[in-house]
Amino acid sequence: MHTGSRSLRAAAPPVPLRPVPLRPVVLRAAADAVPVIAAYVPFGLTLGATLAASGISPLVAWSSSPLLFGGAAQLLAVQLLGAGANVAVVVLGALVVNSRMLLYSASLAQHASGWSRRARWGGAYLLADPVYALAVGRFTKPDGGGDARLRLAYYLGVGATLWTAWMAITASGTLLAGVLPDGLRLDVAAPLTFLLLVLPMLTSRPAWAAAATGGLVAVAASGLPLGLGLLVGAAAGIAAGALVGGRRG
Repeated sequence: MHTGSRSLRAAAPPVPLRPVPLRPVVLRAAADAVPVIAAYVPFGLTLGATLAASGISPLVAWSSSPLLFGGAAQLLAVQLLGAGANVAVVVLGALVVNSRMLLYSASLAQHASGWSRRARWGGAYLLADPVYALAVGRFTKPDGGGDARLRLAYYLGVGATLWTAWMAITASGTLLAGVLPDGLRLDVAAPLTFLLLVLPMLTSRPAWAAAATGGLVAVAASGLPLGLGLLVGAAAGIAAGALVGGRRG
């Protein structure tokens, strides 16, 4: 009887594991996004005020935020429109500046392999510099950010939080354009914002080499048209980071 009962226990089906709840992951994503939102406030307010000063209605000006969920491309579009550029040049310039998203997507592809096609499309829309920075920082940890379901929850949590905050910040800048001080300037607010975003990611020599080289080259090439200086700086930074990383093995 003892042997038979032991055999029955051995043959019993395994108890299925309960899936990890998503709520703590989403809350963690929202909490991680808060410092980024704080860093984006001066840039978003200044950009919104610049949009309001472009001579079109505030609602139409603000609508560029959900259409172009990316401060750098939106900034370039505003500058080109202010310079009297035609629509084709503005669209081309925004595409050139946002072409760095191809690099981000390639980096995230291995972590999004288990996502559905609909989820990948939604993730592509939410992809921006801070979203990528937070997501890749989470996904490259020893636990990989969990399974595909948890990684998707974290990514969407970060993206939705930052998207909502960016819409609110740029809308506030548009509405408060006449109240904000004249000292707020896009050419100062934008670099400071991106500097605050990149500093927490500089945790190794290759990262420092990439950031320093990319920044210096981008500044030196800032006179190139259509924002090509940014792409040249990005390429130089990637090359420098890969070179230093290769030497370190």
